[in-house]
Amino acid sequence: SSDPHIIDRSSAAGYSMEWHELTQDDKTILLKTWAIIEPHKQTVACDIYEMIFNQCPEARRLFPRMTFKKGAKKSTEFIFQALRFMQVIESSVKAIDNLDAMNNILDNLGRRHGKLEVCGKFRSYYWSVFLECTIYQFRKHLEDTKKFNCDTTDNAIIVWRTLLKDVMKKIKIGYTADIAHRMSQLEVQMADRKMSVPGQSADSAFDDEN
Repeated sequence: SSDPHIIDRSSAAGYSMEWHELTQDDKTILLKTWAIIEPHKQTVACDIYEMIFNQCPEARRLFPRMTFKKGAKKSTEFIFQALRFMQVIESSVKAIDNLDAMNNILDNLGRRHGKLEVCGKFRSYYWSVFLECTIYQFRKHLEDTKKFNCDTTDNAIIVWRTLLKDVMKKIKIGYTADIAHRMSQLEVQMADRKMSVPGQSADSAFDDEN
């Protein structure tokens, strides 16, 4: 890439993706702000998920066993799913000096969501909802702690958005690849069925009527 701030990497699936290269200052502010968020990650994670389900109620179909009563105590299932999402973010922070280590993890996560898309439970715009709700709750938590001034918080949010957008892009690579694979398999199956109509061989389908 012509941009000196971009590193070009390729996934195992052959899809080229650009990771933004973070400066040492970027990494420092990520680590400092994560140190503030990490002790409260369950609360922050649940706030993110609650906001997601309020902003995008149709996403609740992903978790049929969850309850979504306002003000109700969070269920074990709710907390578990919220922490799984936060774990992906935590793993990315820990791999900040070698983001390639996250490639397979994020690709596999995307492929699992591809299955949900085929089942009609997931929509691609959910990624944007997850991103915006995460950024909102991270900023809210950082402001509530009053440990950073406004400028520092602004800078932190810019870096977090850069990292999380790249994480989402990596997930979407696996997501898109899985859907493409499933659609390809479906086309093959449909073609096989057409070629095996009862009482008609594949060859006879092309014979002239005499």
